[in-house]
Amino acid sequence: MCEFMNVLNTHVDLYVVLKEVLSDSEIMKSLGPEARETARIFWRDFEKSGINLPPAQRSQFVSLSTEILTLGRQFLNETAAARPPAVIKPSELKGLKDQAMGARLRLQARFRDLVVYPGSLQAQMIMHSAPEEEPRRKVYMAANSSTPEQIELLENLLRARGQLARLVGKESFAHMTLTDKMAGSPENVVRFLEALLEHTRPYARNALRTLSMRKQEHLHTPPFPTIQAWDRDYYCPPEPPAPPVSLPPLTLGTVFMGLSRLFRNLYGITLRLTNVAPGEVWHSDVRKLEVVDERSGVIGWIYADLFSRPGKPSGAAHYTVRCSRRTDNDDEHRDLLGIQNDEIEQAMALSNSFEAGNRKRIRGVEGVFQLPVVVLLCDFTRPSVRQGPTTLAWHEVLTLFHEMGHAMHSMIGRTEYQNVSGTRCATDFVELPSILMEHFLNSPTVLSLFDISGKQPVRQSGNHHEDPCKSIDTHTQILLAALDQIYHSSTALSENFDSTAALANLYDTRGLIPYVPGTSWQTQFGHLFGYGATYYSYLFDRAIASRVWRKLFAHDPLNRETGEKYKNEILRYGGGKNPWKMVSALLDAPEMAGGDAEAMAEVGRWKIEDEVSLPGRH
Repeated sequence: MCEFMNVLNTHVDLYVVLKEVLSDSEIMKSLGPEARETARIFWRDFEKSGINLPPAQRSQFVSLSTEILTLGRQFLNETAAARPPAVIKPSELKGLKDQAMGARLRLQARFRDLVVYPGSLQAQMIMHSAPEEEPRRKVYMAANSSTPEQIELLENLLRARGQLARLVGKESFAHMTLTDKMAGSPENVVRFLEALLEHTRPYARNALRTLSMRKQEHLHTPPFPTIQAWDRDYYCPPEPPAPPVSLPPLTLGTVFMGLSRLFRNLYGITLRLTNVAPGEVWHSDVRKLEVVDERSGVIGWIYADLFSRPGKPSGAAHYTVRCSRRTDNDDEHRDLLGIQNDEIEQAMALSNSFEAGNRKRIRGVEGVFQLPVVVLLCDFTRPSVRQGPTTLAWHEVLTLFHEMGHAMHSMIGRTEYQNVSGTRCATDFVELPSILMEHFLNSPTVLSLFDISGKQPVRQSGNHHEDPCKSIDTHTQILLAALDQIYHSSTALSENFDSTAALANLYDTRGLIPYVPGTSWQTQFGHLFGYGATYYSYLFDRAIASRVWRKLFAHDPLNRETGEKYKNEILRYGGGKNPWKMVSALLDAPEMAGGDAEAMAEVGRWKIEDEVSLPGRH
């Protein structure tokens, strides 16, 4: 399908039709703002695909794009490939903090050295629990190793992307990719990352000093020993995130009830479990939720596939099955483009008949709309007769809120075209609704919605505290975003480009924890493929979400007027409106509407340390 899209993006006849539409003032006057924005999105796709190139070079564009897809799939496979084990001596396992695991490991290593594979439970316990530095160093080195072939594969991918960009007249892949993002250019991304780094560095240094004092006390060294890469997990004990208030066990049903109450307060929308028809779902675990607006009735459906099972992908995700789009003017659009084809007419008639029950008028919005369908995928523990209903750990509640942020973006978005519906928007804007949802879990007022009886008082938790290593991890995320920009700059095209040397140089010049010679973690940086040149997006949306939370919701998180403003300024437009204009209208900050370099730097200066989300969700 991706290859076919590349063919369409180099289809001259389609481009000529679009060019005629954009150059005809009468047609443009007849189009609304969203239609014009959608046309510009198509135009940028054509331009990025080198539509004005000679035929041979257009064919080369398709070939290079296909090569990049192939290399990318191979690269992703290699990121998950097993790394060679570390060999740990029994004498190196004395005094493990986890005594039970220590006893097990010492038993396994009683008569021979212990072979520890990166990513295993043994490796995790050694990194978190081994007082001796040497076994942690060995595990770290093993976990961050690469073969020459893995490094060559990544560098071939980066080189092919650079060649693709040069083919269409761009300086680098980053320049080509960012033209239709909020950032606009790699230079603007650097402005954002530099501002964010300047803000974060003092907090990260202070946290690192705390770890150094812990190491000093532990090893009785001179003051402030260097924290090495293998020290982080040991001196930052893995304390699970905790809610800011005392709460009873949170069952899955209780959390969904709280979500429904939250959406009712903010948007006048509730979630309602409904029956499924025979053959409608792919597994008996799947539950179907109706999303019900208090004025318009059902506005979409969510299929919740929430429990882990053999063969099911791990992790959490939001998938769009069917976008919302306007359908009552389909005939008008076909007439405008002069489409007269009996087969098309018959197909449209069949489609209209089949989908008639899934279309409706939404109160307050002109037209008839196809209702969206999404899937919410998680891997929670299955309920059982013995253990009772599924109870969620706090990080799982965060995950569910995050994914429901994406789902509500899909449900509430009402655009004419499916191309810009809901989450089909700029990569560096799409995580804003999902990350903002996590902030609501900071509020005792919101957490009181989890109480089934409505009578249990919500008390501030006495042991709630900030993760002492959060700022170190944020600093690391900034460095990875900077590495992504380096890898997708013009330097990747040079004959002597060395991805490992680039990684080492970045950590030596901008890092707080020293680079470890002999390691090459970049071959496990899977986001380099899916988020090539846009890995900064998560940090960017974290900063915006923190600003939105503090300015609009923190003092009164259930305020309907504020919820309606957010819904009408952000969620309803999907990708059909310039995101800078949406953010500026929401925050009453007209100076941000232009989305220039200074706007990017300003976002970098916004505080994100009080935010509760965890990276790696989609």
